[in-house]
Amino acid sequence: MDTEHGEGVGHIIADAEHEIFEGLNDADLADLDDRFAMATFRKGELIYSPFDRGEAMFLIESGRVRLFRSAADGRQVTLSMLDPGATFGQVSVLDEPMHDAYAEAMTDSVVRILRVADLERTIGEHPRMALNLMRSLSERLRTAEDQIEALAFRPVPSRLAGKLLELMDRYGRVTPNGIRIDERFTHMQLAEMIGTSRETLTKVLNEMRDAGLIDVRERLIWVLDADRLERLKTSS
Repeated sequence: MDTEHGEGVGHIIADAEHEIFEGLNDADLADLDDRFAMATFRKGELIYSPFDRGEAMFLIESGRVRLFRSAADGRQVTLSMLDPGATFGQVSVLDEPMHDAYAEAMTDSVVRILRVADLERTIGEHPRMALNLMRSLSERLRTAEDQIEALAFRPVPSRLAGKLLELMDRYGRVTPNGIRIDERFTHMQLAEMIGTSRETLTKVLNEMRDAGLIDVRERLIWVLDADRLERLKTSS
């Protein structure tokens, strides 16, 4: 990881609309300018782990970050996949000084870092930013609850259908041959997103392709029938 101090939050906003800066004016952004450090991470590099203290909030400038947990046997489950503009990180409180998950750069990434002391001061001086953080955390909690429900009550085809629809909404591009998910994910990455094995994921993907719901070419997935995927998502 390479770290350096700020290059101007105003410039950041022009490149990526960070959720926590919504509603702040130019004067507010200028005031925040020198509080943010910048770090770059290579694809596959850990940003933090459960062995690190939660001493900062992170904002994604560019790239993609995965939050995940790992079992003792090496199995992993992806908790969240974050794009530019998203915030993440567990800031230390008295009884939880460590991070509760791993954060990994899925692609080469640039991340802005706000240390806990600066975060406390910033929230005190800019209440709108505190409200934005609360909204972001609330949305993250709702997503986590939906994921827990899916893992507990829905079979793998239903979970995969839901994940493909989510990826379509985030990265989809309409083409004459269907909606192409314009990001490449390995079978292992998809399996870890829905809490299953790579072998089971591959089997279900092939079944969806045979049924005409999707197509897979050049390591990209095309959604051919979003309505049927939506019905499959809610099946049990």
